[in-house]
Amino acid sequence: MGDAPSGGFTMPSGNIGCYLTATQARCDINRKSWLPPSKPPDCDLAYGFALTVADADASFLCAGDSVLQSAGPILGYGQSRQAGNLRCTSEPKAVKCENVVSGHGFTLAREQYDLW
Repeated sequence: MGDAPSGGFTMPSGNIGCYLTATQARCDINRKSWLPPSKPPDCDLAYGFALTVADADASFLCAGDSVLQSAGPILGYGQSRQAGNLRCTSEPKAVKCENVVSGHGFTLAREQYDLW
């Protein structure tokens, strides 16, 4: 497992890019076969392509940027990155990011997503 203060990575498929710091994990997806929840009325930016987790519940992110283009090197299947209490793991069908202390997190894949 790599431990770094912050940094980005790309899933081997190239479809998901993530950025991890000690205070937030964020992953963005390019192509997906699912529909996100309805866009919140207070979101004036793009919605439905980015998931995030920090100390509280994981959620969709209202964002005017993307970490896909600058995500960084490929994180091979079975490998993890951790910064502070936040850890992301590259799995064959999804990326999984979670706060290892609070237990909150998400999985993100072309076929589905899950928040907890």
